[in-house]
Amino acid sequence: MSDNMPADPVTELAASAAQLHEAYESFVAAGFTEQQAMQMVCAIITGSQGSGS
Repeated sequence: MSDNMPADPVTELAASAAQLHEAYESFVAAGFTEQQAMQMVCAIITGSQGSGS
């Protein structure tokens, strides 16, 4: 294996994207519309930008 390959094939960005998708799907499953679910996911992203995460 090459030395410049990441140890974990799932990057931090990919893991975050998967978590956001899971949140979106959970909101829709809980009864929110797709638009409402997307707005909540956007709020999560916007809120996390100021926290250094």
